Amino acid sequence: MSGIFISYRRDDSRGFAGRLADALDAAFGADFVFRDIDDIAPGADFIQAITSRLASVDVVLVVIGPDWLAARNDGGRRLDDPTDFVRLEIELALAADKPLWPVLIGGAAMPVEEALPPSLQPLARRQALTLADVAWKEDVDRLIAALRRQLPAPGRSRWQWLVAGAAAIAGLLLGGLWLFSGTGKSAAVTGAWVAQVRYDWGAEHGERFDLQLEAGRLRGTASYLGLPRRIVDGQVAGDGSLEFTTGSEVLSGPSLTHRYRGRQVAEGIRFVLETSGGSPAATPVEFIARRP
Repeated sequence: MSGIFISYRRDDSRGFAGRLADALDAAFGADFVFRDIDDIAPGADFIQAITSRLASVDVVLVVIGPDWLAARNDGGRRLDDPTDFVRLEIELALAADKPLWPVLIGGAAMPVEEALPPSLQPLARRQALTLADVAWKEDVDRLIAALRRQLPAPGRSRWQWLVAGAAAIAGLLLGGLWLFSGTGKSAAVTGAWVAQVRYDWGAEHGERFDLQLEAGRLRGTASYLGLPRRIVDGQVAGDGSLEFTTGSEVLSGPSLTHRYRGRQVAEGIRFVLETSGGSPAATPVEFIARRP
């Protein structure tokens, strides 16, 4: 199971969330979009249903309207209540390292860290996308385009995605084994690698590298923040050192470029990652990738 989870506060953004869900259903298929009002069966355990779906989705959209931050109940501000459903959804998504995309509607502004409970403060560091009512179609089209770069293409059943994924992995493994049978150090980098990467802002993600040699060039994918990115400008030197770049599209602002430089060591491949294009500039990150 995969897809998009829409987190929203009903009395703050019900209409906007419904319009957004309809647009995403049309673009990706209803099975790819989860919204509690439509997708939790009567009598089902709400928290269990939310937890199960959050564990399986690719992206979580947090819809933030003008009253999202200050919404109150009899006991005070809702976000300060540990049992608040919106708070629980975001906490679960953060704990699972899910990509969180704040979506601002109705003229809402992005909340600052100090205004959020400590468990939700990482949300304030996520880049937001604004959906303006006067430019709704253009803004939603821009969001859909960004999501297409992160999600499987629509139109396949979940079983088809499992079969396609298994075939792709088998192809990568077979290609890695064939290349690994070469005698040079350059062939030894092919195949799958995994690493725990702690980025300069403190977040830690499990990353995967699927490396292939094709006509002397390094191809494949390298994940960044848990999402696979296509390798470009990849090359392997005769001594087994390697270099390649990937890119990340962001919802607003310039794209990011990730430049990886690696050399083979006894433990695996020691990488130095430099990311450019953001503000402020990122500090280079060093880590070791190992065979899974």
